[in-house]
Amino acid sequence: MFYKFAWYLCRIIAFFLGGISFKNRENIPKNIPFIAAGNHRSSLDPFLIGLGMKRQMAFVAKDTLFDIPIIKNMLLWVNANPIDRSGNPKVVIEKTVELLLKGKPIAIFPEGTRNQGEEPLIDFKKGAALLAIEAGVPIVPVGIKNSNKIFSKKTVIYGKPIMPPKENDKNSRAALTKTLREEILKLLIN
Repeated sequence: MFYKFAWYLCRIIAFFLGGISFKNRENIPKNIPFIAAGNHRSSLDPFLIGLGMKRQMAFVAKDTLFDIPIIKNMLLWVNANPIDRSGNPKVVIEKTVELLLKGKPIAIFPEGTRNQGEEPLIDFKKGAALLAIEAGVPIVPVGIKNSNKIFSKKTVIYGKPIMPPKENDKNSRAALTKTLREEILKLLIN
């Protein structure tokens, strides 16, 4: 219930911050779990990805955000899951794959941190590819424009789902990560 309330509240806030438009929402899978993987320029990005979806999303967020009680409660209410980036990566992978196998789509950011530079994207981590392969779910590339500009129209563009390979080896993860990065870059440039 709170998720739906937060969804509407975020839509209202986005309107007052310059508006938001969504493109290619037909690319969002309707009945299967998937990973929505986008570029990351602002704290608004998880909300922007989720606002274009009719389904409830789950999110992964760095665990330090959960140290502040009021923020912790809000994050939990909107299906955010704490991830200890300095901890055991196997635990992070298992927890996230479990969410996907339960049917929840998740949003993650392959850059691993906010990009504050001039380049459209920074180097990608291989986590999105690993999760997609482990869970056997597609990745929907997402390009988010202008999220770092407070009073400007934000645009969220959903790319075509990318199916992961069956093989879970270093080369397969690297190839999927490269493809994902190229697809997000195309969405940002066009």
